[in-house]
Amino acid sequence: MRIVKQDKKSVTVTLNASKAQDLLDGLLAHPELGDLATDLSAKLQAAGAEPQPSDAPIRYEHAPPLQH
Repeated sequence: MRIVKQDKKSVTVTLNASKAQDLLDGLLAHPELGDLATDLSAKLQAAGAEPQPSDAPIRYEHAPPLQH
């Protein structure tokens, strides 16, 4: 994600399609996040981001800390 424009009332960012899709999926999966998340979801979809099909769950992988 890269900040393109920022002022006191708004921030404009750019991100690649896969990150936008991940963000959209996360926002749609958690309606308890409220109106701001709903607005952001709508803006992502208006910009062309599409949620993943429901049969393809989001996978997050965690790598343990490096042992020194």
